[in-house]
Amino acid sequence: MLLSISLISTQISAKKIATLSGDQVVPPVNTKATGHATFKHPDSTTMNYKVSFTGIIHPTGIGVHMGKTGSNGDLIVDLMKQAKSQSTNGTMIVTGSFTAQDLIGPMKGKTILELVDSMKSGDTYLSVDTEKHPTGEIRGQLELAHPPNTDMINTSGNENQKVIE
Repeated sequence: MLLSISLISTQISAKKIATLSGDQVVPPVNTKATGHATFKHPDSTTMNYKVSFTGIIHPTGIGVHMGKTGSNGDLIVDLMKQAKSQSTNGTMIVTGSFTAQDLIGPMKGKTILELVDSMKSGDTYLSVDTEKHPTGEIRGQLELAHPPNTDMINTSGNENQKVIE
């Protein structure tokens, strides 16, 4: 008897998120500013992002850095380079996308999937910089929105198919 099982992995579409605040900056910053970021990679070559924050009117930099919680690190993606921004009711929303060609610093020459591995390992954070706080007014460690899982579905399709005899 042949049983066909498809494995649908969430690795490609898994969201990476960060909640941004001044107490996560190293050293901590006393600010009322807060924010949230979401990163999604619909394929292995592109990363889409949305960063929203309040309490900061004119950011001087928004970027992803290498660094674990409690430590500062090098900039690896400058999100303001190609970002589109809008401001509504005191909240600034910055959206955009980037590819491996936009990676700099220690990630230069690496792939989007290598960046994703660093994000999943807790090795990256997002920082929103201001003139008053050039190394970050708010910051948040990037993490998976949900733990990775693999759903097993009985099907006769051929996507990622395993055959068990």
